[in-house]
Amino acid sequence: MKNNEINILVVDDEQVMRSLFTDLLGENGFNVTVVKNGKEAVDLIKEKFFDIAILDMHMPVMNGIETLRHVRKISPKTSIVMTDSFPDAFAEDALKEGAISCIHKPFDIRDVIQVVNEAVKKKEK
Repeated sequence: MKNNEINILVVDDEQVMRSLFTDLLGENGFNVTVVKNGKEAVDLIKEKFFDIAILDMHMPVMNGIETLRHVRKISPKTSIVMTDSFPDAFAEDALKEGAISCIHKPFDIRDVIQVVNEAVKKKEK
């Protein structure tokens, strides 16, 4: 798969993070869609398939774990990567619930690209 064939959904309540992911992933050729909360993500995933969803752990309306559970039900083939400002038990719970990785903020942008590229490789198998 080429990067321009990969649809990535970024769910984060912070505008600066949505912009960062849009720029970073867009510059690497990925198709990026951003929303600000889990409810918006769930509604969108019902309409469109995303290869990868990057979910913030701590959000209003619906937290990352709740969003992850809904995404898994609606779109089980979507790879889920969590982001977290507060490394805690939620990260462990997310991995148990099916997330492929948890990236802790602040993060090195190379780590994000590495995790996304690994997710793409797993999809190709």
